[in-house]
Amino acid sequence: MSIRELITPETITLDLKAGRPEEAMAELGSLLVASGAVTDLETYLEAVKAREAQGTTAVGFGVAIPHGKSSAVSRAAVAFGRSRGALQWESLDGEPVKMVFLIAAPDGAHDLHLKALSQLARLLMHEEVREKLLTAASPADVIAALQ
Repeated sequence: MSIRELITPETITLDLKAGRPEEAMAELGSLLVASGAVTDLETYLEAVKAREAQGTTAVGFGVAIPHGKSSAVSRAAVAFGRSRGALQWESLDGEPVKMVFLIAAPDGAHDLHLKALSQLARLLMHEEVREKLLTAASPADVIAALQ
């Protein structure tokens, strides 16, 4: 399953309002609830926060990829948010985060979230992909950048 199959225009915001990591995860999680991929936001966010407590998901280059596997996820999905400011997230390179990908996987999905994480990491290594995401004018532009 590719990232393009997991992300939809409804799970993308180009104006993330959050100022802190927990707020960003909740804001993007709400998009996943609205899309029908997550049935219980609180339960899902508990899984995401538990994973974050194991080590930061801010991978560098202004990107964070928090993720969680939960019974509150009805189908695998990815949400994307871009912040106009910068989120102070404990990142591997010490830089603030401007782009957040939130991955949701159902409990029985085995390593689906890891495959999605790996695909995103490979894509985001490329500066031109990150630049397209930072300058995207619409959710369609975000999806196109991930191809």
